[in-house]
Amino acid sequence: MKSALAGTLERARSTFDTISLGQKVVIGLLLAGLGLGGFVFYSWITTPTQAPLFSNLASSDASAIVDELNAQGVAYDLADGGSTIMVAKDAVYDLRLSMSGKGLPAGQDTGYALLDQQGITTSEFQQQVTYQRALEGELSKTLESLAGVNDAVVHVALPEDEVFVTDKAEPTASVLLALSPGTTLSGEQIQAVTNLVSSSIQGMDPDQVTVADASGRVLSAAGEGMSAAAGDARSQVEQEYENRLAANAQKILDQVLGPNNAVVSVRADVDLAKRNTTTETYDFDEGTPPLSEQTLVERYEGGGAPVGGILGPENMPDAAENAGGAESNYEKESTTANNAVGKTVEVTEGAPGELQRLTVSVVMNDQVAGNLNQQQMTDLMTTAVGLDPARGDDITVAAMPFDATAADAAAAAMEAAREAEAAEQMWSMIRTGGIAAGIALVVLIVWLRSRRREDDDEEDYEPLELDDDMLAELDRLRVASTRQEVPLTPSELELEAAERAKVRGEISTMVSERPDEVAAMLRGWLSENKS
Repeated sequence: MKSALAGTLERARSTFDTISLGQKVVIGLLLAGLGLGGFVFYSWITTPTQAPLFSNLASSDASAIVDELNAQGVAYDLADGGSTIMVAKDAVYDLRLSMSGKGLPAGQDTGYALLDQQGITTSEFQQQVTYQRALEGELSKTLESLAGVNDAVVHVALPEDEVFVTDKAEPTASVLLALSPGTTLSGEQIQAVTNLVSSSIQGMDPDQVTVADASGRVLSAAGEGMSAAAGDARSQVEQEYENRLAANAQKILDQVLGPNNAVVSVRADVDLAKRNTTTETYDFDEGTPPLSEQTLVERYEGGGAPVGGILGPENMPDAAENAGGAESNYEKESTTANNAVGKTVEVTEGAPGELQRLTVSVVMNDQVAGNLNQQQMTDLMTTAVGLDPARGDDITVAAMPFDATAADAAAAAMEAAREAEAAEQMWSMIRTGGIAAGIALVVLIVWLRSRRREDDDEEDYEPLELDDDMLAELDRLRVASTRQEVPLTPSELELEAAERAKVRGEISTMVSERPDEVAAMLRGWLSENKS
């Protein structure tokens, strides 16, 4: 076993001695690369997977948690500017329980959790303040869950209930949002914030919520409503309407004048107000009998003349003198009829988006539209966009020369870019061809030099001066390599291995000193075996 191992090591050493210095360097670099790759792979495999322990931490909470981790000797990493702490994934839950037992992070003790800390001696004022703080904390956490909102602060003003006050004050709220860099809230998102806050507080209207960002820009002011959201909605409706009408007109112009020879601009004034109208109408048919009818008749019959004249004491003689002797008659008749009248109640709800006024401007290239009938084109555009002159709509169609400077510059730039790309491709092909030609030339030179060296070696070859014992051993080894091996005893194997090791050492020394002669002799042996 030892002799076999010694023979293997000797063969490896002999093989390593026969290779050139460049091959040794390449083998060394390969071994170093394999070792480095194995080390990196082992480090990557053995490194534990990390998971966030806590996220969105305040500076004080992050500092306290880091101190506690250092005290426990737990490895950690900081991310997101120190607001997120990463630890080994398999230790996340244990560390969370440990930190919770120590009251960390303290910033999480907000919201309705504050109500759990009240005792039996808490006053009514403390209960009201604690409830308000809890409500503000819950609203802050709700708003922080919105995309793009890093932090939110909510302040609520709840009026006190008073008995002898007729007009009660309305609750109000203010919201301060710290947005992520590059984030801008749209009108719908601002409306969502105001609705979330107002719906969470009893008796609060969305108009009583003020929303501002960290830069001090007011997004929604109290008493003014959601101006930003309404403005965005109005702009979106108007833009969609204008784009649709402009596309209808542009399609006709492109078919008549060709592409890029006409421009259409549409301005639509849309009313987004919502209105409800109630109309009551009463109808009566002449032939319809009344539902009820009542007739009242009054009659009076008596003697004497009626008393007349101007009322006053100077015109009041004795009653006997003013008494008339003629008879008088009085009769009065009145009829009241309740007719059957038909009543119609109509409630009309006007949807927002009514078009109030529409203006259209059309400009055509005079080089193409110079001979067209302007009135005919105006009629076409009027029909395409649905203008109503009675509504106050207006349209203007004009033929003017187009400024082709930008188009020419763009075309020139495109042509220059195309030429530059073609030149770059050509130079790339030239460089590639040059590199390939250089490599082929180097290979050819190396091959010619190797052939020349072989020719010189064959010409300068001199027979090796070997003693008879070495030649006999070499011939025995050559003949033994072509025959079938005969089983030997262990002692014979050890003796033969020692002799072979000695001969190999001498041959290795000879090869290192005179490699060209040894190579020539081996080529001769190979040629004899082939023949």
